[in-house]
Amino acid sequence: MGLQQSRKLNSRVWNIWAGTFFTRTALFMSVPYLAVFLTGQKQISIFLAGCVLSANPLVNVVFSGFAGALADRLPLRKIIAFVPVVWGAVFILFFFADGFPAYLLLNGLNGLCYSIFEPASKKALSAETLPEHRLLVFNLRYTAINLGAFAGPLLSLLFNLKLTLFPYVILGSLYILYGVSTLFFFRHEGRRQMTASAPHSRSFRDLAAIRKDQVFLLLLAGMSFSFFGYSQLNGTVSQYLAAAPGLADGARMYSLILSLNAVVILAAQFAVLRWISGWNPFNVVLAGNLLIAASFLFFVLPVSPVMPLLFIAVFSLGELLIGARFDALVDELSPAAHKGLYFGCSEFVKIGTTLGPMLGAWLLGVFGAASPVPVFGFIGSITAMGAVLIGAARFRHVQRHAGDTAAVVCSKKGDGSKVTIT
Repeated sequence: MGLQQSRKLNSRVWNIWAGTFFTRTALFMSVPYLAVFLTGQKQISIFLAGCVLSANPLVNVVFSGFAGALADRLPLRKIIAFVPVVWGAVFILFFFADGFPAYLLLNGLNGLCYSIFEPASKKALSAETLPEHRLLVFNLRYTAINLGAFAGPLLSLLFNLKLTLFPYVILGSLYILYGVSTLFFFRHEGRRQMTASAPHSRSFRDLAAIRKDQVFLLLLAGMSFSFFGYSQLNGTVSQYLAAAPGLADGARMYSLILSLNAVVILAAQFAVLRWISGWNPFNVVLAGNLLIAASFLFFVLPVSPVMPLLFIAVFSLGELLIGARFDALVDELSPAAHKGLYFGCSEFVKIGTTLGPMLGAWLLGVFGAASPVPVFGFIGSITAMGAVLIGAARFRHVQRHAGDTAAVVCSKKGDGSKVTIT
């Protein structure tokens, strides 16, 4: 399926895919080590370094709705070509910055560029792809991100780039090249098609359309719990493994499961995609939520080197189900005139990513690494609450679909007779 369909994707889609891979590779070469650099080389306190890191997701969440509406108002070609150039300049400035205020400002601008570019990029993929190929396209994008997540840290380790921000210069240069290449690939018919897809969004008052979409709001609320659980991998899990009694080298074990996370997703992604192709998309993301929640139960077992491996296997499958279906589900739920707005507002789920590490760290501080049962029991239970909301979204979606079908049948009858829905 993948090879035959991939031949039907145009050069603009492949340009976005290649740009995603190269920029994400450079991103994972640099961004994960920013906190280490700030505390170790710039002598910035752990708290202030945390503030710098938090600026990105905070700005992203605050401006995501506004940025999504922007993607519906402006020609996509201009956004996906010029924002990477500005974004690249911001990354290069990291190398020349000095002091907490400069890093805080730059990482805030980083989050702003992300919030503007992401919905426009996803809307461009939707606009440039036939409906029957969109699930494949969003999964190819997910593959590019995971390839970057796998290759980036390895390159950083190979070239010993953890103690310098020079990778940010590489990252910024790649983003600028990405913008220039996008301007080239979208110079003709991309300009016509993608500008024509956006003009129906008249004003930022269209944000009110989201408030009326209960299915989408329930989905976002449920998915925020999934992202709460997902965020524990980079926070609570790493802290627990480093301090867990009974693990000889927890830090090394954490590095191992991070690599296994990327390997499992890359190896299983398209097999899983074929497996779930006939599933209701709400059931796919609901199953992903429950698998992430269930993965934390392995930490209540007796400590052993096998325990983290079992955790990451189940966790990766849950992450894969969400990554394989969430963006495509948002695309299916969004009206044509508001796709940018819906993709932008889908970033609201990162509220869970913002709150997750803080609550996880607090639980670990209260109970300690010697008592994983209450820590991961709470985390798993909170994550699983998302399944209730996703299930409610699915129920409302079925109701709405049934109502739309009844309305169509009624209008076709045209004789004023009643239609009974059973």
